[in-house]
Parts: sequence; structure tokens; C-alpha cells
Amino acid sequence: MSEIAYWGKKVVEAGLCTSFFGNISYRVQDSIFITKTGVMLDEINEKDIIEVSLTKKNSSDKLASSELIVHRMIYEKTIYTNVIHTHSLYSTFMDVFQDYVTFNYSEVLPFLKLVPIVGGKSGSFELAENVAGALNENPIVIVMGHGVFAAGKNFKECFVYLTALEHYAKDKYYRELIKNG
Repeated sequence: MSEIAYWGKKVVEAGLCTSFFGNISYRVQDSIFITKTGVMLDEINEKDIIEVSLTKKNSSDKLASSELIVHRMIYEKTIYTNVIHTHSLYSTFMDVFQDYVTFNYSEVLPFLKLVPIVGGKSGSFELAENVAGALNENPIVIVMGHGVFAAGKNFKECFVYLTALEHYAKDKYYRELIKNG
């Protein structure tokens, strides 16, 4: 659980989201450990993380992040064991430019090949299906006007995907700004 606190702090320090916007989880067999709703990511402690069932809904679900449905479906439909969801500003702008992001940028090519952009209302079944489906083919997905979900075999992998995408997106944003005056 201290690992969630460590990565929560790193996500905020890296500017991938503000303290209140985002959530983190990991799966251990049939359990998901996820940040509670309203938790400040850079100040997480043990009481800010809740254990929920992978498959069975129960009353403790309401304490978990509002994106629990998305995390559950990712774990049910993919091979990943870790998920970080951020509201990365520049990455979220990418839906303005295209329907998916491809890379010709040497700094991120080792980490990212294609990033799909999907839609769906926050915390909805539609969003859960769209994100989990996209993550079957790619370790990171942008949600239109909402944020980014990165999945991996550990939190470091998720963080690398998030920072690579945000770096690329920020660069692209400023290049478009300069180009269009």
C-alpha cells in the first residue's frame, strides 16, 4: 500500500494531475486495492486505500474511487495488474488533434507506438468497456475531455507511459501553437 502512496506523490510532482484528480489501483488475485474517492494523491496513507472484490460488488464499493468500474473492467479483460488514471492536461488536449495518437518522436518511441482516444462518461459502464477494450492492444488510452488511463505489470511501467505521453503531448501542443501563431 505504501507503493500507491509513493506513485501518487510522483504523479502529482510530475504535473500529471493535481492532487485531487486521479486514482491508482493494483490487483492481487481476486482483490483490487484502490484509492478512495476524494483522496489527495500526494498525501495518501493506509486509510485512503480500500480493498474491493474484483468481481463482486458490495457496500464498500461506494468508498472507492468513482472510476472503480473502469479499474474492475481493466483487470477483468486485460493482463495488467496495475493502473494509474490521471487528468494529464496536455495529453487530454490530444483529442482535439486526432482520433488516436501515433508517434514519430524518437524520445517516446521505445515506450509508445499508438494511443487510442475513446469516449464515455466518467464512472460509466460505457467508459469501462471502451478503456478496457483499448488497453487490450495498448498500455495507455486517452479519454476524450477526461484524462488518461495507463496500465502495466507495475506502477513504474504505468508512470513511464504517462510521462512519455504527456511529454509528447506538451511538445505537440506548443509546436501547434507556434505554427498557428
